[in-house]
Amino acid sequence: MLEYTFKTEIKAPRERVWEMYADFSQRRLWETDLEYIHLDGELTTGAVGVMKLAGQPEMPYQITLAVLFSAYWDRTEIPGTNTAICFGHDFIAAGEDKTILKITASLEKTDGEIREDDILLLKEIFSDTPQAVLAIKKMVEV
Repeated sequence: MLEYTFKTEIKAPRERVWEMYADFSQRRLWETDLEYIHLDGELTTGAVGVMKLAGQPEMPYQITLAVLFSAYWDRTEIPGTNTAICFGHDFIAAGEDKTILKITASLEKTDGEIREDDILLLKEIFSDTPQAVLAIKKMVEV
């Protein structure tokens, strides 16, 4: 497995930060390459949906962990490969009206070793994450 992590403190309660993820209509405000995202049902562990990023085919994804106001993890298999990209979003209470937002992206392969092109792929996928987190921070800070 290969992994990148970014975290920052946000001056807002984690419930407010969580809303930026749970309300899919707000996702395009900070996830600028997202064309659309749909989830079949509620934001719960095991739920599935589809998303479309600019320049990419529609991709199915699954919520692998959803803990209200605490964690939201998803897994997207890249079509035609033995590779999946997993994103974790952890909302850590850091005192009154403060949240540590920790984003983790990992690349998993069902077989074979992690190669240089895998590292570059995950780097590219993760490259806009700090900018997206900072956009959320500006939108929700009290």
